[in-house]
Amino acid sequence: MTANSSPPVEPDADGTAVGALLAGAVAGTPDADGERKALAAYRAARDSGALAAPPRRRDDWRAGDISPAGD
Repeated sequence: MTANSSPPVEPDADGTAVGALLAGAVAGTPDADGERKALAAYRAARDSGALAAPPRRRDDWRAGDISPAGD
């Protein structure tokens, strides 16, 4: 993992600093090397079967079977 080279940003009441950081993050061009590494990591996880595992119950936030009241 690489060290964060970004300067620290102090939080402000109106959120402009956060908005500026987010805007900068989405405006940039994707790093080709980072994209290649992310894709390789995804493919390695997929090929190892890690992505085929069912979600853990605590990670599955879908609504369960809901029966009408009185049943």
